Amino acid sequence: MLSMHSLNPSWRRDDFHARVAALTAIKDGGTVLDLGCGQGHTVSHLLAGVGASGKVVAADRNGGSLAMVSERHPHPCSNGRLTSVELDITRPLPFESASFDGVVCQNVIECVADRNRLLAEIARILKPEGSAVIGHYDFDGVLLASDDRAMTRRMVHGYADHTQNWQDASEGQMGRLLPGLIAGSSFSHAVTETVLFVDLALSRESYALDHLTGMVALSKEFGVPEDSAREWLAALQARSDAGRFYYALPWMYVVARPI
Repeated sequence: MLSMHSLNPSWRRDDFHARVAALTAIKDGGTVLDLGCGQGHTVSHLLAGVGASGKVVAADRNGGSLAMVSERHPHPCSNGRLTSVELDITRPLPFESASFDGVVCQNVIECVADRNRLLAEIARILKPEGSAVIGHYDFDGVLLASDDRAMTRRMVHGYADHTQNWQDASEGQMGRLLPGLIAGSSFSHAVTETVLFVDLALSRESYALDHLTGMVALSKEFGVPEDSAREWLAALQARSDAGRFYYALPWMYVVARPI
């Protein structure tokens, strides 16, 4: 039996968040903001990057998520290396101008209606030599090998276009729109890269399983009966069992600097 291996990376949580943190290029003693930190999977890598004398600020609108961040990092919280801030990202950020060496904002900007204002705020709080890592998955660009192309289109596009109850806005094509959005901002220098995460099996370890299961759970909200969605997922599992599965998730990010 043929053994197939993808030269593209598979999405693995720790590897991904380590990569995001590394893109900030924060040096020992720096100060970095994780804006929309969620459960804080990037935070430990940022703490390692800033060293013993640096500081990390974890900011999110969800107090429960911030509590999890604090529970996972009790020592940095107690010694002041890590600070949690609950905020409304749709409002002016509660930080002084030119106060951060780096800002991370991953999978957040689609949720804000006024994205230009958010970018202006990120640029404002960065030091002149600082950098912002702004990234987003392009959920509308997910690639799947499927026997039912029509249902796959309904599921992928329906999920990408759906605004969930915790979002103020949504944009399933945010990944591909990100470079153009930042090109129209006040940043003066930026580089961008597109990374394709690939799974060749629908396994418990795969990001594909988490993503597709999430699609099925929300399917009724974007007009696909749950029974039909479950049958679609079962057919994808059958493809995987037969060695014919393919899933790819595009990730676009921009590293932007004020000057």
